[in-house]
Amino acid sequence: MVEKREYKKHDKADKYEDDMMDDDDGGGKKGRRFSGGNRKKPCRFMAGEEEISSISYKNPRFLSTFMTEHGKIVPRRVTGNCAQIQNKLTAEIKRARHLALLGFTTIGPNAN
Repeated sequence: MVEKREYKKHDKADKYEDDMMDDDDGGGKKGRRFSGGNRKKPCRFMAGEEEISSISYKNPRFLSTFMTEHGKIVPRRVTGNCAQIQNKLTAEIKRARHLALLGFTTIGPNAN
């Protein structure tokens, strides 16, 4: 004789509730933890705070605000730029470096 088994379909909501219950007792699995206030920064060029035309290799002082003191380009997640603007900034910074308007590094014995 074959027994029929009943299978219960699990939802993501069930998993979430289970994880939260595990969190309360202090042991077992680690539940999901949400940190508040992680909102993405808006792109300051698309918001109208800065002009897109100011992104040019001819403006090294402005481009240097998107570089660290070691000469690395600051990433999107830090500056809050959108992808198109970040790509344009990267290209203009590299162009200014090759034309010697910006240095590859800004510290060291040969830096100005």
